[in-house]
Amino acid sequence: MTLTTHATIGALIGAATGNPFLAFGAGLLSHFLVDIIPHGDRELYENHKRKQKHRRAYAFVTIDGIVAVMVIALMTGFQPVQYLNASIAMGVIGSILPDLIIGIHEAFHIKWLRWFHRLHFFFHNMISNRWGDVPLRYALFAQAVFVIVAQRWF
Repeated sequence: MTLTTHATIGALIGAATGNPFLAFGAGLLSHFLVDIIPHGDRELYENHKRKQKHRRAYAFVTIDGIVAVMVIALMTGFQPVQYLNASIAMGVIGSILPDLIIGIHEAFHIKWLRWFHRLHFFFHNMISNRWGDVPLRYALFAQAVFVIVAQRWF
């Protein structure tokens, strides 16, 4: 999933729970559960691993990160940071933390994070290894629709 989708789910979890610790844990768990759904980024990642089309992967992640910040800002009504509900913040942090850890592992090849990399991609590829991935454009469209609809729930 995109960071935007994970962050949106984390914000919804945080708003629903009202408990920062529960929001963090549920946000973290939601990341793995939602990543099970094929979401079109398999080719992007495989090209990156083969050291092909790096710019495309970096541009995708950069744009996604910017959009995630904008979406969360819209969801929270552009409130100053001190007014951001701790539960929402912790839900967002928990929901995007696995991808941050994967990025750190990919960039710096930290050996003690290998187990986490394997765990993450166990869930990430659970269905797509067996039945294939969906085209990225369809996955992005579906996620955009979800994020837009989720704004109404918030």
